[in-house]
Amino acid sequence: MSGQSLTDRITAAQHSVTGSAVSKTVCKATTHEIMGPKKKHLDYLIQCTNEMNVNIPQLADSLFERTTNSSWVVVFKSLITTHHLMVYGNEDMTCLHSLGGIVDI
Repeated sequence: MSGQSLTDRITAAQHSVTGSAVSKTVCKATTHEIMGPKKKHLDYLIQCTNEMNVNIPQLADSLFERTTNSSWVVVFKSLITTHHLMVYGNEDMTCLHSLGGIVDI
């Protein structure tokens, strides 16, 4: 068993059904598992920031939504993932505003 909670699995499945691979990966990177986000998920999200067809505001909103979770583990992993994307992702990710929106700098 992977250690993912049933809630994490259901949320990931919902994103699979809607066709949002980015939201699904954000969900998988910010699971309830008490360990850091998996490298493969962080790498995929970094790759997404460099793609032309990926909606960066949607990615930011997905991460922001995870910071409102009641689990401190999910919130912490969301912040780690956000930081990782701002450091290693496309420069568009450095325009993330603390309120979850995009601001031109």
